[in-house]
Amino acid sequence: MQVGCTKKLLDYMGLKAEPADPEADPVLSWSANSITINHRRAIIAGNDSSRYGFILYGIKSKDKKNLGRLLLDGVRACLEAECIAPELIHRYMDDCGANVTFTKTPGSSVVARLNKLCLSASYIAELLTTEQLFQQQILLRFNNDYITSKSEPPGDYKNGPASESPGDRKRIYHNVYTKFADDISQRYGAHPYGCNAVELEVELELESLCRRRIIVPSGYTFRQLHLVLQNLFCWQRCHLHEFSIERYPNGRLKHTLVGHPQEFDLEGETTQPDSSVQLSEIFPHYDHIIYTYDYGDDWTHHIRFVGIINNYDKNHAVCLSGEGDAPPEDVGGAPGYARLLQVLADPEDPDYDNLKAWYEWMHCRPFDLDRVNSALQHCVRSYDY
Repeated sequence: MQVGCTKKLLDYMGLKAEPADPEADPVLSWSANSITINHRRAIIAGNDSSRYGFILYGIKSKDKKNLGRLLLDGVRACLEAECIAPELIHRYMDDCGANVTFTKTPGSSVVARLNKLCLSASYIAELLTTEQLFQQQILLRFNNDYITSKSEPPGDYKNGPASESPGDRKRIYHNVYTKFADDISQRYGAHPYGCNAVELEVELELESLCRRRIIVPSGYTFRQLHLVLQNLFCWQRCHLHEFSIERYPNGRLKHTLVGHPQEFDLEGETTQPDSSVQLSEIFPHYDHIIYTYDYGDDWTHHIRFVGIINNYDKNHAVCLSGEGDAPPEDVGGAPGYARLLQVLADPEDPDYDNLKAWYEWMHCRPFDLDRVNSALQHCVRSYDY
């Protein structure tokens, strides 16, 4: 694999590199730079075609001799995070080769894109961790950006462009992650996505029925599942949450995934950050877990494992069906929601006007499958987590 290096990175590695091969396929080529973030060395790498990038954070001198392997492993992790089909990952990595060839950067446009990645990395400095070099936890958000290209001048396939005038070409915007997958799809002539997924049924504990059936990639973390659940119901990420994986026979917590740091664990309880555990580590080992959102209103969601989906052909969650509308935030839990529904059903109630105005202000819309699925395509890329 060809990796074009900035002078700063070459100097750090103590290398004198040759110019980049102009015939190298940009889909298989990457470029990298060395920068300092939070007083630690980071290497920012980006694909020469799509600008899909990743961060190696906390690089030390001992890592220099293994940098080629770290970069190859990082590329593979990017492919897996985007749910690229395993057979395409295998072919892509084979085409990249087992070794890295370090060269000079291939041109000014690639350097400009690399500079954009370095700037984006500085914006998320507080989200980086020293627990591992490859910053998996920010990968999807880091690549939630656009890249521009210019369309071909008008013409036809046989006769070629009718004009080379710059005015005939239009600027086109692509999602970075979509361009990354499309490049791979076009290179190998196959649908890009394919991964294992889990089918889950999620039921909110209410007097009325409120249930959703979803498919989620098994590689999602529980923090990402949290974001999916927020979009399935009427939640707006305003409160704390946790996943109760296992309890003792007396109901006391045994294994919990938390979305916030805890000062200490209760005796006999194991807690983990929900961003560090993937769905594949829990399902199908457990067939029923509980997601609690907002410790005040105490919304309890029962998550039941339905089955494993092999060769799932998307890189995001999908809602298959939904029954019942969800309550709004801060309504006062199940009793408060029951009272709200009672008042809204009776225009003669003295609280009707006030509660109706408040309910409309909360923007809690009836369940809409198309709207939910539109949000699920991007929701895990849009937040700090």
